[in-house]
Amino acid sequence: MRLFILHFLILLSLVFANNEELGLLKGKIVSAQNQLPLSGANIIIKGTDLGTVSDENGEFIINNVLQGYYSVSASYIGYEKEMIADIWVRPKAYDYLNIILEPALINLKGVTVKESYFKKSILNEYQSTSFRNDEIRRAPGSGQEISRILNSLPSVASVGENRQDMMVRGGGPTENGFIIDNIPIPSISHFNQPDGRSNGPVGLINTEMVENIEFYSNGFSAKFGNKLSSFGDINYREGNKESLELTLGLGMGGLGGFLEGPLSQNISYIASYRRSYLNLLADAINAGGMPSYDDFQGKITYRPNIYNTYTFLTINGRSTYDRSLEDALDIGDGSYGKVGNKQNTIGFNHKHIWNEKSFSNSSIGLSKEKANISFNDTFSKGPVFNSFNLQNTFSLRQLNQIKQNSKYIFEFGVEYYLRKTEYDFFLNNIENKKNVSVSNISTFVTLKQVLFDRVVLSSGIRLDYNNYEKINLLSPRINIDYAMKNGKNNFIYNIGQYYQNPPEIYISIDENNLKSVSCWQHSLSLERMLSVTTKLTVSVYQKEYKKAPMFTDVDNKEPQSFLLDQLTMHSGIISNGQAESEGIEILIEKKRAENFYGLIGGSLFNSTFFDSNGEKRNRNHNYKSIFNIIGGYRPSDSNWEISFRWSYFGGKPYTRINERQSLQYGQEILDNNKFNEKKTPEYHSLFLRYERTKNMKIGNLISYFELWNAYNRKNIELYFWSETDKKINEITYFSLIPVGGFELEF
Repeated sequence: MRLFILHFLILLSLVFANNEELGLLKGKIVSAQNQLPLSGANIIIKGTDLGTVSDENGEFIINNVLQGYYSVSASYIGYEKEMIADIWVRPKAYDYLNIILEPALINLKGVTVKESYFKKSILNEYQSTSFRNDEIRRAPGSGQEISRILNSLPSVASVGENRQDMMVRGGGPTENGFIIDNIPIPSISHFNQPDGRSNGPVGLINTEMVENIEFYSNGFSAKFGNKLSSFGDINYREGNKESLELTLGLGMGGLGGFLEGPLSQNISYIASYRRSYLNLLADAINAGGMPSYDDFQGKITYRPNIYNTYTFLTINGRSTYDRSLEDALDIGDGSYGKVGNKQNTIGFNHKHIWNEKSFSNSSIGLSKEKANISFNDTFSKGPVFNSFNLQNTFSLRQLNQIKQNSKYIFEFGVEYYLRKTEYDFFLNNIENKKNVSVSNISTFVTLKQVLFDRVVLSSGIRLDYNNYEKINLLSPRINIDYAMKNGKNNFIYNIGQYYQNPPEIYISIDENNLKSVSCWQHSLSLERMLSVTTKLTVSVYQKEYKKAPMFTDVDNKEPQSFLLDQLTMHSGIISNGQAESEGIEILIEKKRAENFYGLIGGSLFNSTFFDSNGEKRNRNHNYKSIFNIIGGYRPSDSNWEISFRWSYFGGKPYTRINERQSLQYGQEILDNNKFNEKKTPEYHSLFLRYERTKNMKIGNLISYFELWNAYNRKNIELYFWSETDKKINEITYFSLIPVGGFELEF
């Protein structure tokens, strides 16, 4: 309530008279095959008589545009028309459009190409789901967090509102990778743990910095490696090249702002800073402690000519999670203490255009992660887990693309990283102080070609070598895309092998020479264009894991955990784990080219593993079913919008608590012989959002109000043994919470 009143007073203080100034549309058009600018391209704002052509640098500007949301088309002779929906034009600020046109020469013969707001090309051979900046900003119930936005997809399951972890197609949270501007980043979350999981409600990435994200969950190209389930390719915006622009914001969990502008004719910058007030929300969201964070991010772009682009990127975050003894008892956790995390990434990237048929992208990055953890037992008060973890990662990534002719595109490159980790920890009566150094060098090549008029074949191979195993790991990957003559339907089949190194924290106590985890995945998909703005995708898939880390000997005192799902330190870990995941997914996407937009996604799946006795068990997040409905409505020529999100997933597997033994021994005793055989009740919740924009004398105001868990559903997160009450209690996700915020653009 205090937070709501604070928001209300701030918004009242910012009410000024309307200013009927006009806005502008500005951007640049380049060719997808060589990244060179296209001069003379036509740009039209649909539904108006406004338009222009690009200049010799591919840049364009349309002035005197009434404030509102528009659809834009860009066309050029010999290239496919690009349709972009949901472009927000307003005074005193603008979003720079980077438009990439696909050469028409690579279109399939005999196929009638339909106008569509969904981009498809031989250049991006694997299926992906993309989100632009404005789609991320206004997504209901997301808190402007990337992981929560991705959780709306049928392939992605979430842990809950108070965590940032993602499970893609039955995989664990450690199986997902991300790069930003071609620079690998260890984690996109605050409160990250040594094994890569997140233990907090806030992400590290400031979505106001993001231009777009391409998310691959249905297999991914050979240029991405060392992950088993998914990859996210994030592009940060370039700063305003002409004038200074300041934005201040107050939202879910934090207060911050970002600044952008030119440093010279060829150099621009953008930077942001955020600081949390999560301490005010800790009780409401059942955080189980006192979380806090701050982060700074910046990007500098230098473009001396059309052939070279240099970028410098820095991402820095700090987070603290402090759980008192009282908090631990309230949520039924067996330990209390403090976690402190620091994460820093810097990187340089150089994009060079060699000629009209080829370009390269080269980056160098350095990441540093530091964690101090100290937890004591809730009942004995003795130490449970004490850890100091320092991890330094050096990375090199080089990608080249050559367009041989109208039907062949050749992609190749090399990737290298060196990760040095210092461990000093005590857990489960295991003490270990050790330095671990793992290096990995990879080469990859992909040939994309048009066959038999209507078939696009992408065949790739990746070769990985690490100094830990000292063996070559070969990963073949094939993607076949068959287009129907009507231009509405596509059938896509892909099969491939993926490898991921075992977590370094397991290597640090390894006694039996752990191996890289292997995963074979194949899937079949149907894409059908229901209309210009609407696409249906149906996919079936199967994944098979081998050589996963597992316990050697497990008795009733230890859980039969699949060690890629959660950190469970134990001596005697070996690489003999096996797991399976299969499912069917349905996704309907509607772009906002009219007043309505939406997304409907659902999946039925089963994700299991074989324990040390050969019995099939549920993986930790085998919900069996996921369903999301997202929709929004903005009337024409209006400054307000309403939207909603309804989410559902099946019960989460858990191990039954032995109530009799827990009462006898005075602590929680699990029936580990029946690991993950029970399930919590199904989860479902409704999120409502109202957004309003206002043009004021001092700038543009975007304000919003949301209701999370609008019908106050009691969703159970987990069960625990309460020593205080001498019985089994439950922890629920948050109840109804009002969330408000604003952005002010100067």
